[in-house]
Amino acid sequence: MYTLRSIARRGSLLGTAAALLTAAVIPAAPAFADALNPLTDRSLTLSSSSPGWNYTDGSGNATYAPPNSGANGQKTGNTFTFKVSTDSTSSNTVKGFTFQYCTTSAGNCTAPGNNGQAGGVRNPDSVSAKTSDLNVVTSSPSEVTSAIGSTVNATSGAVVSVPAPTSTGQNFVVLYKSGASWVQSTGWAMSSEPKEDGTIAASTATGANNYIKLTNSTGGLTLPSTGEVKIVFFGTDTNYITNPGAGAFFVKINDYNSATTLDDTTLVDGGVTVANVMNRSIEIQTKVLETMSFSVGTVDPYTLESDGSNTSEFYAATGLQTHGPCDPILTGMTPNDPNATVNILQMGNEAAENSLETDKTYSTHSYWRLSSNSSAGATVYYSGVTLSNTVGDQIDAIGPTATQPHVGSEQFGLALANGITADNATGPFEVDYDVERANGFLYENGNDTTTNGIHASVATDVGGNASYHTPRLFPLVPHANYEDGAGAVNANYNGATSAPIDTSFAFDPTSNTIPVPLADESTSVVDCVTAKMRYIANIAATTPAGIYATKINYIAAPQY
Repeated sequence: MYTLRSIARRGSLLGTAAALLTAAVIPAAPAFADALNPLTDRSLTLSSSSPGWNYTDGSGNATYAPPNSGANGQKTGNTFTFKVSTDSTSSNTVKGFTFQYCTTSAGNCTAPGNNGQAGGVRNPDSVSAKTSDLNVVTSSPSEVTSAIGSTVNATSGAVVSVPAPTSTGQNFVVLYKSGASWVQSTGWAMSSEPKEDGTIAASTATGANNYIKLTNSTGGLTLPSTGEVKIVFFGTDTNYITNPGAGAFFVKINDYNSATTLDDTTLVDGGVTVANVMNRSIEIQTKVLETMSFSVGTVDPYTLESDGSNTSEFYAATGLQTHGPCDPILTGMTPNDPNATVNILQMGNEAAENSLETDKTYSTHSYWRLSSNSSAGATVYYSGVTLSNTVGDQIDAIGPTATQPHVGSEQFGLALANGITADNATGPFEVDYDVERANGFLYENGNDTTTNGIHASVATDVGGNASYHTPRLFPLVPHANYEDGAGAVNANYNGATSAPIDTSFAFDPTSNTIPVPLADESTSVVDCVTAKMRYIANIAATTPAGIYATKINYIAAPQY
């Protein structure tokens, strides 16, 4: 039996012999001293650690697990970072990198995967069998154009955006550290191939692409010792890396001073490995139920003063002391308002029992407010009939096409009084709280005409809550025939006899049976949108006498 001391002595003698043998061999073969200088501080970060056969979200939907996302193990991206050991600023310019994916960190290389063989043929990836082989797919690889800033942060080197799944090429970037900033190295070409030591028939190879080459024939990298390098491979629909189906794998990294010969004769730094392992994602399931808040009324609570006391307008209307982020529209200034319970509006000459006249256009207004978590937006419709009396006489509807008010002819119409910048612009379509009221010119009535505009006590953007915003229709977009209700409906408003009429209105007589859309949006949730509806009426000298009324119904239809 050997003692520890004898073993140590024997080992030292063997070491001396080995040193002599090495010294004898050195003159007979080239020495690749740089191969003894390994890449350091190396790491591999995967966009997803899910197995390659697992590429759907928690609901089993691939649409919401795009390439390069955490849920998609089939089309992943890989990020390699490391420092070089060899100074290549004067020579040994780095013109090539290789990345070889294997099941072990040293020795013969077998590509990672668990598909298995059947009759000497490798099985395909299988979701049901939970198997996949690592595979590098490069149908149209190319480097990202001008990556710094748009794709990579120059200071931190962090990826700030990824190429769109449908991008042709634009799937990798080579970076190096220069001083305190990251800089892109350009002129690189990418390819992939199988590089294993065994065969499929012997169950020692998968035959899939497990070897990535990056080469630069026109430039390359000149780096000081300990120079930092980051290489990012992005996953897209056509260029990606499929993770193996289970277990750990290793990637051998090498750099070379040639773009054509990638072997020990051109090696710059010693080959080293990084390791990673596949894991199933943790799936968490819950539900978000459909929600919608839709209020229709005659008073916008944001026009009401609130000072946190029991004497404010807002408290008198709601019994609350402070505004909320999305207060519902009210049916009156106070709960005791005789019109509040039924949402009644009066329109006409207030000094003559709210009657219409042949030489003036009269108007009134109401509001609706909508919030919904419908991901595909919403549409708001109106339905109703024109002003009618009890014996069947009607004031003619203005028609389905936007038309200006015209005194002396029968007209009933409605439109959104949300300001716009251009026809069907993109917003914000803020509510226009102005009304045609001045001494001697009371052409517009409304239940809230005593308080106009957003009251200063309403907080804006409190705590970043997006619902605290100026009342607006956006993201809903008004339909063209109903977008011009804000402005003047009388040429002699407030005594200015030459003031232009800058409004138009419409009313479709078929809306009572086929609701007509007023505004819609089809791509996002609807967050506390507010519309001001304005109504106008004109009569002719032959319009039959009587009490006229109508009921307009508003319908919100969210799309999920």
